Amino acid sequence: MLLAALLGLTACAPPFPEPPNTIGADYPGAIPVSVAWPSDWLEGVPGESHAAGWPIVGLQLEHVNGRWMWRVRNPDPGRDIFGESITEPDRAREALIDASTLTLVDERHVVLTEAELAGVEMSAYEAAQLSGEVYPGPRLIGLTQKSEDGRTVWEITTYDTEAGVVSVTTAG
Repeated sequence: MLLAALLGLTACAPPFPEPPNTIGADYPGAIPVSVAWPSDWLEGVPGESHAAGWPIVGLQLEHVNGRWMWRVRNPDPGRDIFGESITEPDRAREALIDASTLTLVDERHVVLTEAELAGVEMSAYEAAQLSGEVYPGPRLIGLTQKSEDGRTVWEITTYDTEAGVVSVTTAG
């Protein structure tokens, strides 16, 4: 009976939301000031929080179920029943973290893209620094590893808070 109850609770859990097709497309309006700026928190998150693993291979700001959240992707080869690392190089962890408190909201396992597997020489933190985000100006809302001309680069997405315009550049 206990097993049936646990399975029933699992079946009632809301599904992990898929990301929007376009970063910034789901915003209901202005980004609140309380949303943490990636250039401020990306460098310290591996040592200070269990919400996001390291290295970060993808990041985007989303508005999910009435909350602002960061979707963070990082490689996660997994563990066996003894806690030993297993080798699944394309396995990743995708976490939704509260955009203000940086606490874990939900997570799931996903498969890395070819670009994420190839990697970029610069870290997500270094890419965030290149985004040009400066209060109160453009805000970094996405970092994605993409293939471009046979190499992997960071696609950097920013949002101009005054004009409401999304811009995309690459680095790496």
